[in-house]
Amino acid sequence: MPAAGAALALLGGLTVGCTVAAAQDAPTRTAHPVAVTSPTPMPTPTADTGLADEFQYLPPAGTVMGTGRLGDVDGHATGDVTVSVAPDLRFQVVLSGFSTTAQGATVALSVDRFGATAGAPTVPAHDDPVGVLEATSGDQVLPFDSSGRTDRGNLSYFNSVELVINGTVEAAAPITWSIPDFYPGLTVKDSGPRPYARGTVSLYDGRPAAYAVWGDDNSQAVAGRFGITQDQLFYLNPQLRRGDTTLLRDTRLNLSVAYR
Repeated sequence: MPAAGAALALLGGLTVGCTVAAAQDAPTRTAHPVAVTSPTPMPTPTADTGLADEFQYLPPAGTVMGTGRLGDVDGHATGDVTVSVAPDLRFQVVLSGFSTTAQGATVALSVDRFGATAGAPTVPAHDDPVGVLEATSGDQVLPFDSSGRTDRGNLSYFNSVELVINGTVEAAAPITWSIPDFYPGLTVKDSGPRPYARGTVSLYDGRPAAYAVWGDDNSQAVAGRFGITQDQLFYLNPQLRRGDTTLLRDTRLNLSVAYR
């Protein structure tokens, strides 16, 4: 379950067509002219068109997007974690100084939040696994394909990298992200129900924080109701695919950057 959905589930108490109070707890390079006898310079490749279309933020290879350190649970694993851009411009999880006593562990991105240690065992979302470790020590590089995801290059709604064995978290690294803000200062303002955007709103600190889809609502109308673009609505809700128009009735949408 995406972080936005998990956090917004706490708001609850929605009534069709009205606004309700929220829960009280805070939740190319350009070639220079050359002589006729010189070969024509070729542009430096950066990424394929598919990636450029999918990701709003497409940093160069080697860019570090987030870091953390595995918190040990019962002596199972230790090591530093880096989420970075792979040579093919997709993403990768790198474990440095890694050591574990477990065989065949899966590394997964997770919306779970942890403190100094991984805490209580849990099961990550089904679409979060990155890869399976084939060694129990040394540096590990696990590239993963994000082109099918809906986060458009911003993975910051994941809160941890977990080491999972048989569905149980053995160690976790809370991630500190260095991804730039896609929409600085993004806020929403409810202009009221309109055709195809007649759902209900939950507030937090007097501001729209969640929206419950109603009837034949569509993403264009919902975005317009709150004074944002469709791309901004998709950014706030990574579970939506870019370009989705139809919305499922009773689905809760996030309206707050803090709950993304």
